[in-house]
This record gives sequence, C-alpha cells and structure tokens, in this order.
Amino acid sequence: MRFVVGQAFERIVDKRQAVIADIRDDGRAGLLRFLDNGQAQWILCAQFHTGEQWLPIGMREAAT
Repeated sequence: MRFVVGQAFERIVDKRQAVIADIRDDGRAGLLRFLDNGQAQWILCAQFHTGEQWLPIGMREAAT
C-alpha cells in the first residue's frame, strides 16, 4: 500500500488522528500531520502499517 495525500487515519491505541499532508518516493513515504496539535513527521509506509496499528478513519477494528 502507498500513501495518498488527504488520507486520514486513527491510531487504535489512543484514537489519535492524523492526515497524510505530503508524499515522497511515489507514495512510499508520507508526511503524517496530527490533527490534535498540528505536528508532523515523515514516516515510511512499510513502518506505518506494521508498527502502531493505524486504521483509515471510518474503518472498524476486526472482531477477534
């Protein structure tokens, strides 16, 4: 999966929300801008999807 500008995500653990504000390397890196404080950080797509368990906003966690 690659990032797309405007994608919104929510972290499962603490419900923190962020939006992809910019991309590099054909979408493999994204500038994640946090909605609660405006801070931003670059993150690699591979790290993002295997690390802190972010979900696209509007998606539900799978029932186990």
